[in-house]
Amino acid sequence: MLAAKDRDNEAYRDQSIPLARAVCGVVFSPSFPLKQFPTWQYQRGGFPVRQDEIPAATLIKPMEQWAWEETQQPDLPIILIGHSAGAQFLDRVAAYAPANEVEIILMNPATYVEPETDSPVPYGFNGWPENTQQQSIKRYLAEHLTILLGSDDVETTLEAGRIAQAMGQGRNRLERGQWAYAQAREEAYRLDVPFNWDIDIVPNTGHDGPKMLASPELREAVERVISRVSSQ
Repeated sequence: MLAAKDRDNEAYRDQSIPLARAVCGVVFSPSFPLKQFPTWQYQRGGFPVRQDEIPAATLIKPMEQWAWEETQQPDLPIILIGHSAGAQFLDRVAAYAPANEVEIILMNPATYVEPETDSPVPYGFNGWPENTQQQSIKRYLAEHLTILLGSDDVETTLEAGRIAQAMGQGRNRLERGQWAYAQAREEAYRLDVPFNWDIDIVPNTGHDGPKMLASPELREAVERVISRVSSQ
């Protein structure tokens, strides 16, 4: 579970416990302190890469390995869930640094990575190594990823308003999420590649982490993943 920009991982951990109990899961909520992980490392996942800096998104893979060792369950399916800034971080994981998770669930992120080469990293793949650009885009589209949006998350945040790429994706988080899903689906069709994204709306909910975590829609998304993995 990845927290919002206030990095209140302990609160998000505690608010995730009812869901974990309902699906017989285990919650891990890593800490990304603001001092060590400023906005470009957290919300943007550490991309574009700066000299001598390890992108924070690449830390997910060793964290997953640690979780398997900690639980002593090496076959435990891992679902990454993030809200707001944490969801922005996980979208960069999905696009630029995927690991061994079976699903990534993005709740109310302010910006997305677009599966095309016009927008610059960390909003697209312009600037990504040319020899792996198309392969990375196709893999991103094939990632099992769910966009979960609050129906009332329609305010334009000041921070996102300063980012031209964000405003190009829509006026608010609800619009951007719907736009990102539609754009990705269209691109997957154009490239004739698998498309494994889903999208759902949580009714009567704004930019509210606790309500999103307690929503039937999130539980249904998690249960769908568990059912899919169990049948494989």
